[in-house]
Amino acid sequence: MTYPSLEQYQEALQHPRVALLDGDLKNGSIATSGLGLPKVMCGGFALTYTISVGVGKYAVRCFHKKSPDLEMRYKAVSSKLKALSSNYFLPFEFQPQGVQVQGAKFPIVKMAWAAGDTLGEFVSDNFRNGSALAALRESIIKLSSYLESQLIAHGDLQPGNLMVSQGGKLIQLIDYDGMFVPEIKQLGAAEIGHRNFQHPSRTGANFNASLDRFSFISLVVALKALERNPDLWDESQSDWDSFVFRASDFSDPASSKVFKKLISDPVSSTDAKSFASICLSGFDQVPTLADFLAGKGIPHRQFEIKSRSVEPASYSSQYPVLSAADYHVFVKNIGNMVELVGKVVEVKHGTTKKGGRSYIFVNFGPWQGSIVKLSIWPSALAKMKNAPSSSLVGSWISVVGLVEPVYASKKYRYSHIAIDISSQNQIRHISSEEARFRLAAKSSNVAGLGKNQEIIERLRVQNPGLSPAIPPVTPALSSQPSHSTNAAILQKIQNSQAKQSPPQGVVNRAVVNPPTVTPRQSVPQGGASNKKAKSGGIPWWVWIVGLWVLIAIFRR
Repeated sequence: MTYPSLEQYQEALQHPRVALLDGDLKNGSIATSGLGLPKVMCGGFALTYTISVGVGKYAVRCFHKKSPDLEMRYKAVSSKLKALSSNYFLPFEFQPQGVQVQGAKFPIVKMAWAAGDTLGEFVSDNFRNGSALAALRESIIKLSSYLESQLIAHGDLQPGNLMVSQGGKLIQLIDYDGMFVPEIKQLGAAEIGHRNFQHPSRTGANFNASLDRFSFISLVVALKALERNPDLWDESQSDWDSFVFRASDFSDPASSKVFKKLISDPVSSTDAKSFASICLSGFDQVPTLADFLAGKGIPHRQFEIKSRSVEPASYSSQYPVLSAADYHVFVKNIGNMVELVGKVVEVKHGTTKKGGRSYIFVNFGPWQGSIVKLSIWPSALAKMKNAPSSSLVGSWISVVGLVEPVYASKKYRYSHIAIDISSQNQIRHISSEEARFRLAAKSSNVAGLGKNQEIIERLRVQNPGLSPAIPPVTPALSSQPSHSTNAAILQKIQNSQAKQSPPQGVVNRAVVNPPTVTPRQSVPQGGASNKKAKSGGIPWWVWIVGLWVLIAIFRR
């Protein structure tokens, strides 16, 4: 089954009474963003929407990526969790035909809303609060013991799949796509989890009740380390998507700065050495969390921390690492979770037309053009202690988030693509050196193209009239020089367009209030919606040359 894209779901869910087939949901109200469009969150295979029905609230998961044996898995998980009736899990209902998009019906999961913050939000807000971390750590230990006793596993314990409330004393699991219950053992794993919380040798062949052991150990070791030394959060460049450790630390503990620091501390040394041994051993040798804490079942692996820590050869990220300066690559990643790395060009403050509530845009280019930006809408801004200001201009930052559809303004002649910010700690300040290091990994996260496809794609970007079905070009390929005749002609086309483009160094710092988008307005899918932008301002002879290039390519 091919599932709808984010843009298609956004279009359909502007009309929930038509799109949603569940009797309760279709009469509810869907949460919207500052643009008045359905507010969406991403989790694994699905996009999650918030729908309020009376005094109740649901998380509705709409699938946009293929998940093998989806219905069979959810039926088995539902049956098991209903029998357990545990507060660690939320009531949910899998509906094989729950949403209608462009005349076709697709499955949804209707899940009760979880109270509190995600694990990522809670830890990033409380890494200097030792009592809160201690309470959370004890809750995680209890959860681990419960899952072990029931011979089940969540399969993807990570910051977005644990909800925390009551100051860390209550935790609940969400997102059951990858859960293991004995009844579906023969199906194998549907996913292998978040790499910053998984054993380096975990594969799809691992699917049993021990799936969560490594994740639990890594979380407890990280929380104990932060309780003792909160400064470790910044020293390890932790964020709400990684706590103390990253995948590169797991794969090479001997070279890891974090392991070196923890092992050198007499208080944390034993746990750190044991954890390093687990990282270096096989997946099936990971002990239970209870045994780890008791010092039992630890595999013995000889290793020696290098006297001089070695930087990882390449940056390890759970998501594609994209440059915020590359608008067109973001367009190709709409609906995907990505790690944005960019240098802030301007910070714009504005107020909504309805209610006069404040919002902020953090732009990675002059607002008048086609740019990538961060949207901080009133609900998120109200929770921030230190909202972004003009002092952020010139800084490098990293953000993990969902790439939203393009919004084009005819009135202001701009085309923006955004990541919605829900927490201040979602924005991570990094150095220019760290930015270069992270961006060097982006080419391995984006699919490449052949030379002919590359040329066609470049022409298509300059002329939106060409077929949008052509695969995207990668930043790595874009930067490679070519000495062919076709490339020389292409360069002439690009140079001609560059002469027509406005200077990119001019930054307008005036406050701008963009027009409010009503919930019924569809989301534009292309670039800026003005005649000059469509023609690109390129002379007629250049298009003739470009057409000749295309003809030459297809004759090969």
